[in-house]
Amino acid sequence: MTAIAGLIHFDEKPVEPVVLERMQNVLRPYGRDAQHVWHGGGAVLLRTLRRITPEDAFDCQPLKSQDGRLILVADARIDNREELVEALNIPSRQARLMADSVFILEAYERWGQDCLKHLLGDFAFAVWEHSVKRLFLARDPLGHRPLYWYKNRRFFAFATLPKGLLALPEVPRALCEARVADYLALLPMKGPESFYIDIFRVEPGHLLVLEDDRVHARRYHRFDPEHRIILKNDDAYVEAARELLDKAVACRLRSAGEVASHLSSGLDSSTVTATAARLLQKQGKKLLAFTAVPREGFDGPVPRGRHADEGPAAAALAARFPNIEHILFRSGNRTPLDGLREKVEIMDRAPLNPCNNVWVDGIEAEAAQRGARILLTGQRGNWTISYNGWPRLAYLLRRGRWIEWLTEARALIRNTDMRPQGVLIESVGRLVPVPIWHAFRGRRGQRRLKPHDYSAIHPDLIRRTNLLERAHQAGLDLSSRRPSVDGWRMRTEGIYRIDPGDFFAPSVACNGIEIRDPTIDLRLVTFCLAIPEDQYLKNGQPRRLLHRMMQDVLPPEILSQKTRGLQAADWYEGTFAARDEINKWLDRLDISANAPHFLDLKRMRKIMENWPESGWEQNSVFQTYRFLLLRGLAVGAFIHYVEGA
Repeated sequence: MTAIAGLIHFDEKPVEPVVLERMQNVLRPYGRDAQHVWHGGGAVLLRTLRRITPEDAFDCQPLKSQDGRLILVADARIDNREELVEALNIPSRQARLMADSVFILEAYERWGQDCLKHLLGDFAFAVWEHSVKRLFLARDPLGHRPLYWYKNRRFFAFATLPKGLLALPEVPRALCEARVADYLALLPMKGPESFYIDIFRVEPGHLLVLEDDRVHARRYHRFDPEHRIILKNDDAYVEAARELLDKAVACRLRSAGEVASHLSSGLDSSTVTATAARLLQKQGKKLLAFTAVPREGFDGPVPRGRHADEGPAAAALAARFPNIEHILFRSGNRTPLDGLREKVEIMDRAPLNPCNNVWVDGIEAEAAQRGARILLTGQRGNWTISYNGWPRLAYLLRRGRWIEWLTEARALIRNTDMRPQGVLIESVGRLVPVPIWHAFRGRRGQRRLKPHDYSAIHPDLIRRTNLLERAHQAGLDLSSRRPSVDGWRMRTEGIYRIDPGDFFAPSVACNGIEIRDPTIDLRLVTFCLAIPEDQYLKNGQPRRLLHRMMQDVLPPEILSQKTRGLQAADWYEGTFAARDEINKWLDRLDISANAPHFLDLKRMRKIMENWPESGWEQNSVFQTYRFLLLRGLAVGAFIHYVEGA
């Protein structure tokens, strides 16, 4: 990873060395291996490098074009280097000694802003054309690398993370109420606003041009809902998906160290791990596969439909590959509050799920100790290779294909543990008007949820930020939880629900580990969105595409599993052990200038006073303590950090 930043003075006044040093120092943890700066004509560009891929040894940013017109800084991994070598007529011997940033500069010199049509991979970069005083910023279509900016009358600045901008005295360190409210209420992250007032993000798939002191931003990539891929038969879809998955994994194996992966008992991480192990085996290399498991002897309750110990199923997969070194990770005495202050500071935002940080951070640290530089994951496979296809049931009804629907419904009841009522909910529930859906849920004793029910958001913040109305205008009904009728829209909204770059960057700063997710490869996503729905649900088999792809690879312990794994199943034991620390945090937040206006601290206190002795498998208890309390504390810690405490 490379952290980047830049500062453009409109009056071309030189940047003061102390300002430059402050920006560089705050970004140094994200690139400890090398730091370099270019400056000229009132502009400064800098980068701090962490060497992850072998080609990073050749990185000499900031880069200058041969004619001296362009200066580039980039945080990037370019996956189609071979295609660019051919298109740009680069000698293959020379290409082997080129950092990924050089490919971006060569592409920009050849195609200008259209270079984005030719680049494949994870990237955020900036190009300063100092002769015409024009700055160009861009992020990859799926947003794997973060990039933020700020502008006032005197200057424009950009940085990998907001803290690079907050290093400038003129940039206000103030919270954006609406964005914090959205985060607490779990609204999708839409628009350029960040958690800080006047600091904006370059959104995934967007570019930004600064020219004549004016900012122009636009989206350069979007998935086409009309794009369809029709192949000759079912086997052709499986073969095409398998080929794309192999490419997605292969291009993410470039590493200057060992390769590691998350291996749960689920379909996505096991598929990524199996594919990586097969490809690495051909190279005579091993794969470190980490599985999070609860403490030894844990037999506590878990929610219905979940299982606590993912170790046995993961081990069954690992046993199929001689080059997999399988490592079980137990949280030990760690609690969800351990290192919360440091986690917030390195993320520059609130963690989404402190319970998961216990095992995620622990695995990353151990992987780094074993020499790994990258950690593969399958976090977003639900939107691509393991999409379940449920909206197809409603699609068949809406198109009047009753016999086909009935055949599919019977097959689901016969082949899965679904009951007739469940099939009707998945079918008709997606089609009925929202009031009828609410009435149906009410008759089943399921009340309409409000943001205050599942989060620690203060009721006044809901009103101040007009949260419910904004959600309604965005087409979101926070209380209905009605399944979507449009599978394509549901998946694209899921893909863009969070900004992944913010969550990946901290891993490099903490442990020198880069997180890579092949399941969200652009080529794979485009394919999975374009093929027919019956490739995902047919003959009573949800997730049909992945089952057919991996039927001879994954063990039955994974393929035939009817429950989902629960990482950190012993989370409530660690949370119980952290009660004193939780109360200390609540004490700090009570005297905060902002926290009492953002968080319902009285309710959080009451939750602490009513600590249950049992019932941790119940959704209400699970939701109250794992999400409302701990996520609320994470946001509180972020507020505390922003206040400079």
